[in-house]
Amino acid sequence: MTFSRARRWAPLVVLPLLAMALYLAARRLDLARVLVELRSVRAGWLVLAVVAYAMVLPLWALQWRLIAPRVPNNRFREMLATVAMSASLHNTTLAFVGEGSAVLLLATRIGLDRTSAVSVLAMDQMIVGIAKVALLSTAAAMVTLPTWMARGAETLAVVLGIVIALALVVLRNRERLHARLPERAGAMMTKAALAVQPLRSPHITLSVLLLALAKNGMEIVALLCVQHAFGVQVPLASAVLALAALNLATIIP
Repeated sequence: MTFSRARRWAPLVVLPLLAMALYLAARRLDLARVLVELRSVRAGWLVLAVVAYAMVLPLWALQWRLIAPRVPNNRFREMLATVAMSASLHNTTLAFVGEGSAVLLLATRIGLDRTSAVSVLAMDQMIVGIAKVALLSTAAAMVTLPTWMARGAETLAVVLGIVIALALVVLRNRERLHARLPERAGAMMTKAALAVQPLRSPHITLSVLLLALAKNGMEIVALLCVQHAFGVQVPLASAVLALAALNLATIIP
């Protein structure tokens, strides 16, 4: 299938899945109770929370633009649409549906080959993992973490360190590994190594990491806004701890 044809068909696959996810989510809500509760909240704070959450998407799009190969369709507008659709599916469907849709959209909308699309997703998760560790460390510095969170943070840091070390080994020894692997596996490994080349640039790596941290910052702002909307007065540390717990709980996908 050519890129132009695949791009036309992608919305026909993604949008029905998104509509089904929203329908299933709505069925679980007591809409009457939701309307009653919403009458007592301060709407201005909720608007600010939505704006803060919405800011995550352009930051995410900039992040992917930096780590994706420089193809003609790697433009901010296209990447923002890709991120918005994949994030919607990621947050409303079963595990790995969001990741699979991200690979599909990177291939169809941006024009990446499958190996490069998977590599972009892998780099994103590595950088996000570092940001999660930084957030958990910040939470630990502000409050005493529950035992399960402290152990989870330590495990995440160790696993992330191993993954990054393996990625660097593959990058430095890709030609030697290519010669020893079967032809098809070697070609895929070479493509993947070339796709993650941006992480060898300290400038790009730092920029992507700062964007990932900025996304966490926007989520903390949104949590604080929601708390104020419902009249809940809690310190900043509580919002940081809540986001850290959420990040740790969603680490498996």
